[in-house]
Amino acid sequence: MHKLGNKTQIKSKSVNEHGYLHDVHGAHGKASFRFPDHSFELKWDKMPNAKSYALLLEDFDAMKVIGFPFIHWVAVNVKENFVSEAASKLAFDHLKENLEKAMPSNLLWQGYNSSVSKTLVTENKEKGSSLNGILPEMFTSLELEDAAQYFGPYPPDKDHVYTLTVFGLDVDASELEYKDADGLSHKLDKPYYVGDFLQAVDTHVVGTYTLNFKYRQAGSN
Repeated sequence: MHKLGNKTQIKSKSVNEHGYLHDVHGAHGKASFRFPDHSFELKWDKMPNAKSYALLLEDFDAMKVIGFPFIHWVAVNVKENFVSEAASKLAFDHLKENLEKAMPSNLLWQGYNSSVSKTLVTENKEKGSSLNGILPEMFTSLELEDAAQYFGPYPPDKDHVYTLTVFGLDVDASELEYKDADGLSHKLDKPYYVGDFLQAVDTHVVGTYTLNFKYRQAGSN
């Protein structure tokens, strides 16, 4: 079983002594968006030879509910060994106002979470359905770019364990690239999918830290 909660190398003030993420960062908090969007503070030890860092937050317990892990957050361009509380919203607000432009070097470069509105399953929906993907409507972004941010924990069936991985990279985020299906290269300074992220960082990872924490079931007291 994974060790829950803060570790010597990686920790968050938003994870309590029982290994639970504070309510404000998920379903029990007050969201300013369609889904919980208040990201948490995180700090970790510096990794030797790391020039930048990247984050990936996943819910593997979602397999029992929707059949696949849920991606809650993916980000690169982390220049120091920490991220500040609400850093995701700061970057997302800039993205929404500058959709055609690359993200600036002083903000997180975020990829799509699992609420993306455009999926292959869209074509299989009933006529007149307001759902755009395979998730309930409340978990689905109305616009594709709305998924390029932190999606806080929202476990519908029971308390879930969440896995946050910090990747130490031997290059700055500006040097990361991935190739699409047509062989064209792209930077990560515009929203990307997790598969693109994994391809881009594949040969640049010099170390990882993992923080596992729980979040209590949505709707519970």
